[in-house]
Amino acid sequence: MRNLDIQQTRKKMTYYFIKNYSLALFSIIPSITFASPVALDLPKTKEVSSVQKTNADPKFIQSAPIIPGSSIHAYQYSLENGLKLIVIPDNRNPIATIQFILDAGSNREQKGITGLAHFFEHMMFRKTKDHPEGNYDRTINSVGGSGNAGTSDAFVTFYTTFPGPALETMLKLEADRFTKLDLAEPYFSIEKGAVISERKLRVENDPLQRSNEFIRSITERGTTMEWLTIGSKKDVEEMSIDAAKSFYEKYYTPDNTIMIVGGPFDQKNVAQMVQKYFSSWHGKATDQHAKYPADYYTRDLGKKFICSAPIFNKRFRMVYPAANGNLKELIYSIVFQAMLDDNPNGTFERRLVKDKLVTDFNFYKTYWQDQNNPFVVSFSLTKDQNYEPVVQFWQKGVQEVLNKPISEKIKRQILKQLAVSNADTAERMTALANTVLDNNFFLKDFNASGQAEKIVKSITTENLRQWINENISPQKYYLTGIVTPKEAPTCSDMYAEFQKSIR
Repeated sequence: MRNLDIQQTRKKMTYYFIKNYSLALFSIIPSITFASPVALDLPKTKEVSSVQKTNADPKFIQSAPIIPGSSIHAYQYSLENGLKLIVIPDNRNPIATIQFILDAGSNREQKGITGLAHFFEHMMFRKTKDHPEGNYDRTINSVGGSGNAGTSDAFVTFYTTFPGPALETMLKLEADRFTKLDLAEPYFSIEKGAVISERKLRVENDPLQRSNEFIRSITERGTTMEWLTIGSKKDVEEMSIDAAKSFYEKYYTPDNTIMIVGGPFDQKNVAQMVQKYFSSWHGKATDQHAKYPADYYTRDLGKKFICSAPIFNKRFRMVYPAANGNLKELIYSIVFQAMLDDNPNGTFERRLVKDKLVTDFNFYKTYWQDQNNPFVVSFSLTKDQNYEPVVQFWQKGVQEVLNKPISEKIKRQILKQLAVSNADTAERMTALANTVLDNNFFLKDFNASGQAEKIVKSITTENLRQWINENISPQKYYLTGIVTPKEAPTCSDMYAEFQKSIR
């Protein structure tokens, strides 16, 4: 994100759902505080109803309630150029949002040409062919709005919030940068320099991130997960305008994009206005994601891979390869976590910390666009703690869940948490838009939120036991660890040895 910690994005989006029982699984949009609408000096804009139709009207696909218990619906349209549009009419307050999510994350890059996805997160706020440098910030500030962006392995997202009367101004602004971005000097080199500085700060000067870079280059080799989202040092330094133009032309295309407009609007008028400003956006993403085998993590590495790095706390990760990424798998993992935490002595993490076995502990399911989605156990240790007791404690906890039935209390607890999350989501337009994006981009289900309660209510003890045995049995995991110096061969030495072994 611009001026924010983009390295935490993946971590937040993968286990936020599990830890909070929330349907905002991939939420990466921070809370934004706005000035009171009455204090805003807004420019005059045309009424939405005055939009002139251009070409064929957007095709209406479907509508559905966003979350149970709310009357607010989302309306899905498609434009002739392939742009997927979702409109969320909400007249409760004057604040509106426009959000984009593009299948243009770092998993679209190639080895040797990395860092482009994150670079465009920065570059998209620069000069366009029709407007000078600084136009984006000046325009959005003039209407009392705010904008930002974020990049992950799977996607890049751009989002703005603004007063509803400024809708047409904002659509013009967004269409300008998505269709006419200018990758000219000196701004290309300026942003490239900013990314180089960011990488030095967040990776090269951070021992843990350097270690993570080594680990990923080994355990996730041969896939587009092999490099960090920010890109490799050499690739970022040698990034060329031609490579950037190619990436922009290939992936910043309407058919590769989901767009959401939410606020005090009529959905049909918004669809016509989007058609007016975005129908000239052309291009088609032709590259398909390579489908990796569920066990790609474990190839040639065996059950355990531990190396050392200049860090103070040790980090470990147990990974259980899984082949599914649907909503049912997610809900089952939530039910399992709830039963694991259902103990008189506190949550599973609290018991581990109380017994001085770990400093932190998380269980979560990762989500990547169109890829296999492993279940992950991650934990941190002090120099004096060892991973073996943690693994034993974890496996004992899994067995305890297998030996007890699902109680109605657990189901009520999860349903209550879902209801609270839904109520909170319903209050904020940004949260509503985020939920719709998550459902469509990751779960491929326009009405996924409405299915969660049904899955919780229908799950049985027998179903859960089968799920546990299939997904997180003791025989399935592999363990990766980064330990303090001298406890194991260094990550760099192990990487060098590994490179020799595959030549």
